[in-house]
Amino acid sequence: MANHVWKHLPYAIYMDTNVLRSGGLLLNERWISELLSITNKYGISVCISELVLQEWCEHVFKVLSANRQKIFSSIKLLKEYRVQVTDIEQNEINLPEKNELFEILTQKIKNAGFDIIRNWDAPLSQVLKEAVEKIPPFEEGDKGLCDVVILESYAKHAKENFSKARVLVISNDAAVKQSEIRFSKYRVAVEFISEIDIVEKLKSLLDSELAAYIERKNLRLKEYILSHKSEIIEFVKREPLEITDWMLSGFLVPIEERIDYGTIERILSVRPTKITNVIGGAPSYREEIPKDRYLVQIFVEIELDIVASQYGFESLMQTRAVVQPEKVDISSPVNLERFTNVQPKEITKTIKRSITVYATLDAEKEKKDVYADFRIEKIV
Repeated sequence: MANHVWKHLPYAIYMDTNVLRSGGLLLNERWISELLSITNKYGISVCISELVLQEWCEHVFKVLSANRQKIFSSIKLLKEYRVQVTDIEQNEINLPEKNELFEILTQKIKNAGFDIIRNWDAPLSQVLKEAVEKIPPFEEGDKGLCDVVILESYAKHAKENFSKARVLVISNDAAVKQSEIRFSKYRVAVEFISEIDIVEKLKSLLDSELAAYIERKNLRLKEYILSHKSEIIEFVKREPLEITDWMLSGFLVPIEERIDYGTIERILSVRPTKITNVIGGAPSYREEIPKDRYLVQIFVEIELDIVASQYGFESLMQTRAVVQPEKVDISSPVNLERFTNVQPKEITKTIKRSITVYATLDAEKEKKDVYADFRIEKIV
């Protein structure tokens, strides 16, 4: 999908602190692994703000501190139960300082594929005004200050880094999910989604993206082939054409070509007129295509001026009969003469048929969405 411009996928995915926590202390929950697998493959930025990172580090530090204390409490309890355990002094299990832990986790976050963006630095007066007006995610009691900084950081980052930005924000916070205005004021299209839905959402967008990509690729291929139109038309003019479809009757035949009763007598002229369709990459059951070549089927419309004999049926005509009832019976019938006028006439019609030209391109370059080394192979 080289150089493809996404029409459905987000340019970036931003994460709230609460969903980062749901990814597990090692950020190895299934949903986050699947998310990072998709975003890494398709070049989608997954971002957290410095504040989210700080809150995440604080969460990890509290968990480590609590678990450290549980270790010593458990050892003490086991001793009370007369269970032999190895003594561990508290100074033998030392936690890193917060700033040291912050550096460790920052590097791990980056290695996992996250981008860390700077915090929003707004005037205090603006923040206070929004708190008073309860602009989401501010709630009663001025709750939401950290969320405001996080969301504004994300909206500002999207505006500055993407043209016509389209982003997703993963959060489980109801107030955060009502904060679309913080993105729309920057003309950033945003959708809020929970972590349990994010992977399926991306897969759905990928289905739409694939359809758009295929449509765009087919259009580019057709444009490339049409740039060789004169070459293709001249090739068709020089080649013997095998035409097997001479049907002139039936509902499948266009009305302007239809002759219900008649036969083709002569062909006056044949001319290729236009390329009607181009299909690339379809397998060929008639020809074996080298692996280093990419097959393109080109459908060319040809017009034929033909002379056909058409049979016209005149109305059935009978003579008037004068009969005397007493003299007509089964032994002496009166025969009526019938007159039928069947006269074939020649007419000239233009009919259209389609032939297929096989051409090939460089297969390796085609994989990179580059069309090159056009070769016309044959007419089939």
